[in-house]
Amino acid sequence: MVINFCPQCGQKAEESFKFCPACGFKLPKEEVVSHHQTSPDNVAPKVTETTLKQSPATRKTSTRKRAFEESAVSGAGTPEKLKIKPVTSPLSGHGQKKHAHTSRNQSVKVDSTPEKQEINELNSSLSSLDVSKRSMLEHTPTRRKSARNLSVAESALSVGSTPENKGKQDLASSPASLHGSKSKNSPKVRGVKSVKIELLPENEILTDTQSVKWRLAEFLSAWNTGMLYKAYKTSSAAEEQHYIAKLDAKDGRIFTEQNFFQRAAKKNIVDKWKKSHSCPLIGIPDCVGFGVHESYRFLIFSALGQNLQSVIDDDDDGKLPEKAIFHISYRIINTLEYIHENEYVHGDITAENIFVNRNDPSEVYLAGYYFAFRYCPCGKHVTYREGGRSPHEGTAEFISEDIHKGAAPSRRSDLESLGYCMLKWLCGSLPWSEQTNPNTIMEQKKRFKTNIAEFLGQSFKQRKFPDGLRKYLEYVMNLSYEEKPDYTVLRNTLSCALAKMGIFPDDPVHI
Repeated sequence: MVINFCPQCGQKAEESFKFCPACGFKLPKEEVVSHHQTSPDNVAPKVTETTLKQSPATRKTSTRKRAFEESAVSGAGTPEKLKIKPVTSPLSGHGQKKHAHTSRNQSVKVDSTPEKQEINELNSSLSSLDVSKRSMLEHTPTRRKSARNLSVAESALSVGSTPENKGKQDLASSPASLHGSKSKNSPKVRGVKSVKIELLPENEILTDTQSVKWRLAEFLSAWNTGMLYKAYKTSSAAEEQHYIAKLDAKDGRIFTEQNFFQRAAKKNIVDKWKKSHSCPLIGIPDCVGFGVHESYRFLIFSALGQNLQSVIDDDDDGKLPEKAIFHISYRIINTLEYIHENEYVHGDITAENIFVNRNDPSEVYLAGYYFAFRYCPCGKHVTYREGGRSPHEGTAEFISEDIHKGAAPSRRSDLESLGYCMLKWLCGSLPWSEQTNPNTIMEQKKRFKTNIAEFLGQSFKQRKFPDGLRKYLEYVMNLSYEEKPDYTVLRNTLSCALAKMGIFPDDPVHI
């Protein structure tokens, strides 16, 4: 004969009973808690958290029920299987209204009941599982922090920073290092997905789309999705000229960079621009090859020189000389004009993406086109629309307010970012440099844009700020979203500042 138990008091009741003989509680068939006689080898029953969440009435258990449930949890003297069905409260319908006003004191009292204790035990077990999962996540390639468990990418970066490898910094100064040499206190670059990377062996051969073969030589650095190598053409016997091979996840942002170079930065297009604008140098990296190798997409660049961020990091104050800042910015404006006239914006101007050729200090390059955006396809400017893209993409410390809001970057975005960079290089920090919340950074930028004098005053504190920087920021912050900047005005602003220091724009850059 099947024996049932009353869910109200725990008293035994035969299957035919409609009411509990002990407390008179009505026994709905679908709410009966039953067990079956089994062999003496009893085991602890399964008790689920869902099952133990009963109505307020069932929580007011009697002493007899508590004893029964405690024995069920401990496994002593219980049957092999205890089936406790997750049921609808016996007080469903009209009964719910009756107990809807259960006081807070009653809820606190419930915490001491056996079923609540069991729930707490279950929650503790779940928490243990969560801790285990968190531990696993912390040991993924993008989250490991201990020296023994460093990921390949982090290990590569630490190799590049050791004293014996300090000389490699110049070699690593390439378009890839925008994720390979982050500055001190620099907010995280958003919009870059982390994946596990595996280093390729030296002497690995890459074949580009033109069937040119490139031999990987010295490993330089790595970041969260890719890596950087020194490379040579296999057809070159002397191997006097080296190149930089940048490899990244095949479907990652390197594909955006490749599209930019294919559409807007082919060597013949750049040369034609320089000739028509009487500009001897446009700081666009020379991409000499690209292709796919295994799970990576790769780009091959001519060596660019020294990464500007490495120069800043070597300075104790994290600053650059004023004359070098205006000189470099003058060259970057030339490059931005070229990019903008070819329907693109850069989208992530930082010191990590700017390079100065040591052999020819007049050469300043703007690299790292992971966030390049075609703002004016076929001559039609995109419409301003907040939330049309992922917000805060790029380096939060320097991106424009438009990018923070998820609007597509425009020409003023690049110029705004350059202005923040100039101020950071002059002062060593920005008012929001210590902030980690991108929304807080955005709000501060929004406030300061309406009061440039306050912005500069807070940044320079008691020091006098350069008038050239003030004029630059005032012009840029007053541009409308689709307005074409007057690059000549911007260049003249910086060239006048340089002239006061006895420097001509075409002079070599000294940093």
